[in-house]
Amino acid sequence: MATTIYRYLFADLLTNQILAELPLTGVSFTQVLNAAGTFQGHIMLSDLSEAGYDLTNTTIPGRTAIYVDRNGVLVWGGILWTRQYDSATQSLTFTGREFESYFEKRLIVTEKAPYYLNYVAVDQLTIAQDLINVAQSVTGGNIGVVVGTETSGKLINRTFYPYQYKDYFSAISDMSKAGSTFGFDFNIDVQYDSTGTPTKLLRLDYPYRGKVYSASDPSALVIDFPGSPEKYTWMENGALIANTVYAVGAGSAPSNYLGYYADTTHTSSGWPLYEVTANYSDVYDTNLLNTLAQGQVQAQLNPVVNGQIALPAYVDPVLGSYRTGDQILLRFTDDRFPKTGSGFGYTVVKRITAINVQAGENSPELVTLTTADLPFVPA
Repeated sequence: MATTIYRYLFADLLTNQILAELPLTGVSFTQVLNAAGTFQGHIMLSDLSEAGYDLTNTTIPGRTAIYVDRNGVLVWGGILWTRQYDSATQSLTFTGREFESYFEKRLIVTEKAPYYLNYVAVDQLTIAQDLINVAQSVTGGNIGVVVGTETSGKLINRTFYPYQYKDYFSAISDMSKAGSTFGFDFNIDVQYDSTGTPTKLLRLDYPYRGKVYSASDPSALVIDFPGSPEKYTWMENGALIANTVYAVGAGSAPSNYLGYYADTTHTSSGWPLYEVTANYSDVYDTNLLNTLAQGQVQAQLNPVVNGQIALPAYVDPVLGSYRTGDQILLRFTDDRFPKTGSGFGYTVVKRITAINVQAGENSPELVTLTTADLPFVPA
């Protein structure tokens, strides 16, 4: 087993200047598809008395970035949000979230004349890119996220008024969840540039990111239980079922724009009626609202199944051979899924939606994969 070396770099959020490299312990971090993953780590002050670290000024919550380097590759990047001291253990605990979390704290207000953002028949990925650019165009707002030029070929309408006080992350997230013929995956990835400087990259993928599973592909991701995993959990959540969705758009009640979709086949086959609403205050297009409602019904028509599989980082499939968005074949044979004939008790293809890594200074690296149903393929 090769030695794994982690480095934890702390940088100024606005200038990206590296301020310190700190010897953290008990580190865990999570990469999450279409959301901000988390970070936690500790540092023992009793071990640093002679080292000359300026922890007060190099780890200021809200103005410090954290980068995680694993064997020379950046595997996590985000913002330090909390710093907590415990006198009993003489330790500082740091927590952070990926750079997407910054745009949760930025509002679409009056940065750009004519004091609202209006997009008519614009590619959905272009809108997402412009939102990040607008957010970073004001004083104190540029955290250095590099925006690309990806397109999806799907044109939509969006209007954002300052009185809505919508944050940039929600605006992008709402578009990404459209489903059906619209929607996309997004994340802010980190990597070293040609000079060895950490960089932040807005990555947009249409219709979704990740490798598609194929049984004929020798590199396809496969996990068997019993096998490499140490354990797994399997959650089936019926509380999220919806077969009728009302998508409420812009405007004021009772004259809001309204979209609607109901799967009558579902209810006629014996399922109870389940109705939910979804709010899209920036959407003025009824057809798009109907599409949004349909996409949500498709995603919530049956119990949502989320599995978590814990496995050592160094066994097949090894950490680094997969990423969020990839499809993976899971094959179980145990008390929950007993074999009834030949083959496995239960076989299913799922999608990796989150990767949690425990660095394990004094124990093996442990990875927990969160899986979910496959995305809908646009027509």
